Amino acid sequence: MHIILIASLLPVVILMAYIYAKDKYKKEPFSMILKALIGGALAGLLDVLLLSLTGLGSIQFYDPLINSAYMAFGLAGLPEELCKFFFLFLFIWRSPYFDEYYDGVEYGAFTGLGFAALENIGYVSQYGLQVAVSRALFAVPAHCFFGIIMGYFFAYAKFRPWHRKRYLLLSLFLPVIFHGIYDFLLMYNNALEDVQLGYILYAGWFVFFFLLFRFAKKRLHKMIGK
Repeated sequence: MHIILIASLLPVVILMAYIYAKDKYKKEPFSMILKALIGGALAGLLDVLLLSLTGLGSIQFYDPLINSAYMAFGLAGLPEELCKFFFLFLFIWRSPYFDEYYDGVEYGAFTGLGFAALENIGYVSQYGLQVAVSRALFAVPAHCFFGIIMGYFFAYAKFRPWHRKRYLLLSLFLPVIFHGIYDFLLMYNNALEDVQLGYILYAGWFVFFFLLFRFAKKRLHKMIGK
């Protein structure tokens, strides 16, 4: 059990340390970091609860393209990012410590990593250590990237109130889109029996992950420069 926890949480801790170290001006208090992490974990629990109560997870479509799109956007991208956004807004928006642009990126990333930590424990516990490496390299960073993007526009909404609605919409909408595409390329590939198309989809997935990384990194560096 200890090995599973270490394998699940180590990539989360590494990314947390990296994001935290980038805050060169005024470090956020540990209580707020913990609050964001807890918010992310609660978002994971709320997501499971919502899908269970609504029965959306039991819906299946015959066409693999439609079913993959539904699973990627309807069961993953939209509800997961919506739950993260809810707790980010609930726990962080009115905090007096949220007083700099980079704080939004930091709290957004920690909320995403809190979600990733809970999800990672579940996956590694269920499927074993063999999935820990792939999730450490892709799934956990992806949630961090989604959080960076969410927090970036969340901060703009906080400190540029004249465009608040637009930035709040982008704070939610862009992570949903990126998350949905990320999952769709994997899910559609798994639903097909066409090997050649599968190679193309996998290649597209790696390209998309790289572009997602570049986009999140650009938002991070731009916010650091504020």
